[in-house]
Amino acid sequence: MKYEVLTGGPLDVNCYVLTDEATGAAAVIDPGFFDDRLRRVAETGNVKMILLTHGHFDHMAGAEELRRATAAPILAMETERALLADAEANASRQFFGRDLSLEPDRGLSDGEALRLGETVLTVMAAPGHTAGGCCYLTKDAAFTGDTLMEYSVGRSDLPTGDQYALLRSVQKLAGLPGDPDICGGHGAVTKFSAEKERNPFLHYFIAER
Repeated sequence: MKYEVLTGGPLDVNCYVLTDEATGAAAVIDPGFFDDRLRRVAETGNVKMILLTHGHFDHMAGAEELRRATAAPILAMETERALLADAEANASRQFFGRDLSLEPDRGLSDGEALRLGETVLTVMAAPGHTAGGCCYLTKDAAFTGDTLMEYSVGRSDLPTGDQYALLRSVQKLAGLPGDPDICGGHGAVTKFSAEKERNPFLHYFIAER
């Protein structure tokens, strides 16, 4: 598997385009915008799924247009359906200036395995930033949304957020094997080893072990 990072939208969200190198099948994680870069991705005809780490507007504002352009299904945690549908809860009304709502094609569950060609992505429930947040894990990368980002974690003061749940999700991520790339929703891509050293939230749980 290889991936490309496309950063855009009003809050500089990281959108990831994953490609299974054996088959060319692609997945797009968190399309918070739809621009010429994503249009070119759509035109390849290779996009098989659109994955959301959570339902905030800056991570899903381009998902509907991408779905129309590719006919690929939108997948999110089953527990995130209500937030995706609610413009107040998903913060589009407050921060985006217009109401956005989205209906995923299928709800995901914790531990579910998604196959993209020969690549397997494991869904890890990660509530806290929102109640239905999740991460997508591969052997070499963890796509962590706003749960874990470049030496920090996401906020928990918006609707359905829960600081204690967020810390429990970070604790789960502290047990990741190996040294995968940490592909957060904002900021730079880092390595798990660097996060263990420099992220105070993650470092706390590592030190506990």
